[in-house]
Amino acid sequence: MDVFATYNVNEGRQPELDWARGLAVFFMVCVHVAEEMTGIPPGVAAYIINFTGGALAAPVFMFLLGAGLVYSKDKSPGRLARRGCLLFALHYGLNLAAFGIPVLIRDAGAWDGVTVTDFWNYVLEVDILAFAGLVFLLFALKEKLGLGTSHLILFTLLMSCLNFLLIYPIDDVWLAAVAGLFVHVGEYSFFPFCVWIAYPVMGYIFGGFLIRCRDKGHFYRYLFIVAALVVAAMTLASRHYGFSLWKEYFVATSDFYFRDFLQDIMAGGIICAWISMLYAVSRLPLPAVLTRPVFRLSRNITVIYCCQWLIIGWLTFLTPFSPPPVAYVIFGLGILITALSDVAALLYKKYSVKRT
Repeated sequence: MDVFATYNVNEGRQPELDWARGLAVFFMVCVHVAEEMTGIPPGVAAYIINFTGGALAAPVFMFLLGAGLVYSKDKSPGRLARRGCLLFALHYGLNLAAFGIPVLIRDAGAWDGVTVTDFWNYVLEVDILAFAGLVFLLFALKEKLGLGTSHLILFTLLMSCLNFLLIYPIDDVWLAAVAGLFVHVGEYSFFPFCVWIAYPVMGYIFGGFLIRCRDKGHFYRYLFIVAALVVAAMTLASRHYGFSLWKEYFVATSDFYFRDFLQDIMAGGIICAWISMLYAVSRLPLPAVLTRPVFRLSRNITVIYCCQWLIIGWLTFLTPFSPPPVAYVIFGLGILITALSDVAALLYKKYSVKRT
């Protein structure tokens, strides 16, 4: 029997993808707590926080965004474009609410040029919601023009090349805010399009195979083997040539946000191996008390993302709360902030349903 059909087989939510997305939410919160509130702790905890909050967080989100576009019931250009514009608006609204306003309140008694610059840097910084908005706009254009997967791959390679040709620091806040959407031009451009577009495209290709897969067990066994071989080969090759592709996942540096094509391939292998392992987890008879919260985090990811930044932003800027860089404190705060964000997402969902 052929593993892949010519029609869609696995429609609807896929548990292993919910596991990957839900766990990525918690990993993301923990690394944000460490980076913004406590500092990265020493020892083994630093490796765990950096790896789970790096390779298994933002790249997974963007990979699954691409896979989700395959599973979307309405892929009309208009709907995708509207979604992209809404994410753009949400991105800048969140920057204002979580960082801009707290900065103004904190520096209200000492208003000067530095405060103004900080305010606009925070409001205009390029974070993952802005990048997601650009991804939806790209796929809206793809659907409008009837482009295929091969076009997306070629486009991704072109963007990767442009990323290296167009890296110039820009001091002007407004110009950096625009250019930083696409290439790395400063410290406030965290998710430039040319750097990160590889992940949604890889996820889109993955989703195209998964939705037509007749035997998921067979598919994930071979995917894990191929992914593990890719990771092993790239690890050995990089060590042979005197550098490490793993370093960015275990050392807290800004280089994580500004990656190259080799790092994209390495991360793609890690993500595919991770999802393959989570498929095995999803097959276990786990109690609902474990699965239900993870799946809920996965389903409410956008609201939870916004809530956790609001909590972290206001605590960081407006309170003297300075917890120590200790592993159990970071994971404890991660659990607490994730739970609070989850409750807020549930309340938001309940309120929005009542309004409609």
